[in-house]
Amino acid sequence: MRKDLISFGRSALVDNAFSLNEDAKRRDFTINSLYLDSLGNLIDPLNGEHDINERKLVFIGDPIERIEEDYLRIIRFCRFSGNFNNKISQNLKKKIISRVPKIINLSNKRIRDEIDKILLIKNFHKSLSMMNKLSLDKYLLINKNNNHKFTIHNGFILNNFKIIDFIKSKATTLIQNEKLDLITVIMIHLYGESNVELIINRFDLNKRKAKFLHFVRQIINLKIKNKNNFLGMLEVQEKKIKLLQLIWKLRFCLNSKKQGLFDKDRIPFNWYKLGLLHVLCFKKIKDVDFLDLKWPIFPLERDEIVKLKKTITFDEVEKLFFKAENFWVNNNFKSSPKEIINSLRNI
Repeated sequence: MRKDLISFGRSALVDNAFSLNEDAKRRDFTINSLYLDSLGNLIDPLNGEHDINERKLVFIGDPIERIEEDYLRIIRFCRFSGNFNNKISQNLKKKIISRVPKIINLSNKRIRDEIDKILLIKNFHKSLSMMNKLSLDKYLLINKNNNHKFTIHNGFILNNFKIIDFIKSKATTLIQNEKLDLITVIMIHLYGESNVELIINRFDLNKRKAKFLHFVRQIINLKIKNKNNFLGMLEVQEKKIKLLQLIWKLRFCLNSKKQGLFDKDRIPFNWYKLGLLHVLCFKKIKDVDFLDLKWPIFPLERDEIVKLKKTITFDEVEKLFFKAENFWVNNNFKSSPKEIINSLRNI
């Protein structure tokens, strides 16, 4: 048990407390002021169990005093709002908004831990909506120590969060397999490609995650235009072919000088699939199970390419592989080895 003597907005000078009541009063919400004794009996000095049952999120004492003790509580307020029927008065809302800029003093780790928890809860959209209402989304990416000449950004660019729900429900395993995380994949949807560097800095993303975000920014900036009826009324198998061909097009646009087979690229094929969520409406592709798409196996072996010439360098083989695969892709992945060889002879 402890009590706060002096609060600094991020930490506090503390001393021992001599009663549960005293310890409870330094906490943030009544729902977080519950205790159990050694026999498992509930001790509830501030009626927190009642607020849990009523789905109420109630600050302990003066909400602004609690917030000024630790500005992270603004984000925690948004997080718990996802699971509670939380109503906020205009007066309290105005007071909280005036304190929101103080979150730029919070460490990257504390911010990251809270956002991680928000993205994992079922009703995350309620939490994100509350962040938007409190203008917290405009300051979230700013760290005073990282950005000495910072400017307030525009906040979330999404009007709804259905794409995030889609990613959480369909792409979690893929994200984990690629050694990425929800923050890396979702934040660029919330903030757009113009804030990639702020996202990387605020959440201390490692080199792999930073590389992924730079890759997605390239995908977005290509501004690939597809007709409104792209994929249209096609059968699922035909849609898969169109999506694979679009990924090939993206690969070529990103680096037209890249030679060799696609599956030998340093950029993982799965990154292109996640990038498609910035190019296409996810509603048009969700019936395809596109996150389970695999790049088809190219039907030609290296030796068969080498046989085309008596002497051939590694770079020349790579170029021929690229041209052969391009022919195969444009033929809906149906070309036989013989047809591919004949296409190369005509080059």
